Amino acid sequence: MHVRMFDLRVKDPNLRKDLKMSFKNILDHGIFFFGPELYKFEKKMTKHLNMKYAVGVASGSSALYLALKSLGIKKGDEVLTTPFSWIITSNAIVECGAKPVFVDIGDDYNINANLIESKITKKTKAIVPMHWGGHLCNMEKISKIAKKYNLYIVEDAAQAFGGKFKNKFAGNYSHIAAFSMNPMKCLNGFGEGGLVVTNNKKLYDKVKILRYAGTTSDPKKLITNNCVEVSLNHKMDTINAAMLLVSYKYFKKKISKLRNIREFYDKHLDKTVITQKIRKFETPGMYAYPIQVNNRDKIKSFLQRKAIETKIWNDPLISKAPAYKKYYKKDTPNALRILRKTLNIPFHEKLTIQELHYVVENINFSIRKFAK
Repeated sequence: MHVRMFDLRVKDPNLRKDLKMSFKNILDHGIFFFGPELYKFEKKMTKHLNMKYAVGVASGSSALYLALKSLGIKKGDEVLTTPFSWIITSNAIVECGAKPVFVDIGDDYNINANLIESKITKKTKAIVPMHWGGHLCNMEKISKIAKKYNLYIVEDAAQAFGGKFKNKFAGNYSHIAAFSMNPMKCLNGFGEGGLVVTNNKKLYDKVKILRYAGTTSDPKKLITNNCVEVSLNHKMDTINAAMLLVSYKYFKKKISKLRNIREFYDKHLDKTVITQKIRKFETPGMYAYPIQVNNRDKIKSFLQRKAIETKIWNDPLISKAPAYKKYYKKDTPNALRILRKTLNIPFHEKLTIQELHYVVENINFSIRKFAK
């Protein structure tokens, strides 16, 4: 038996049919950029996330970069963020000219809100909390801190689409938020894709300009070089927007399956396994299922021999990556400790009950085998 970490194959015949039809519609109308599907997708996202404005962009990377850029984050500014994330979380900050300042994480993989104030200086302009694995950060406390010090919040919600706390969605807690919708994400496209959401009209207008080479909109195409701010091409193409609309049609069904898988793991994994704790009143985004175990590397090798795919993400910590040596300080010990013990196990909606039993049985056996 071979158990995939992610399974991106399209097996559902109804989904395949809908995807083919969406592509046929685009071939028929021939509008490959800024087609009607893009605006329909953006409208659906504002409604789903309970936000006023949404902008479809080329990737989650573009989404975070444009969110920061729209706020005027620039050289000389400092932005507080987590060292435990995909490198883009900090790359977007640096590409704006700013300096990332790393705050250690809590045991739940998210930025430790209790440590944020100690890192604030006169140069601090924003906080970028990242909802790791779809689990929401302590946004209530982060929001209070941001208000106290007059700081922007930019949610890196790349992994958290659909996640919410007390009926308030990821993306609702900030001045502006960024989502990723690549094929691995819960609301998945079939190529790179991202979304920026905000309730601020000025930020919305700014992101729209920045996503298309800094040019203003001209529906008649009479003026195409009216560049008001230097930027690059970050637009989402019509094809991916159309396919995201199809994915959204199946989103609730997918999330329901992922919740059942999470519950299965919670119930059947060995009790010594440390899992990501979800707060009361929280519905997490369903992106990952990380476990913390002793002898992590031996367990990973054992599972690999059993044809069970696992991944070690975020290694090294962003702050220890070669490009970030000048920012590194030995002040994020918890992130380093958790990284050394964390293994991400198969988590996707196509997992069968047989595969789940196989994964759990082998993880539990390996934990007993390498307990010493």
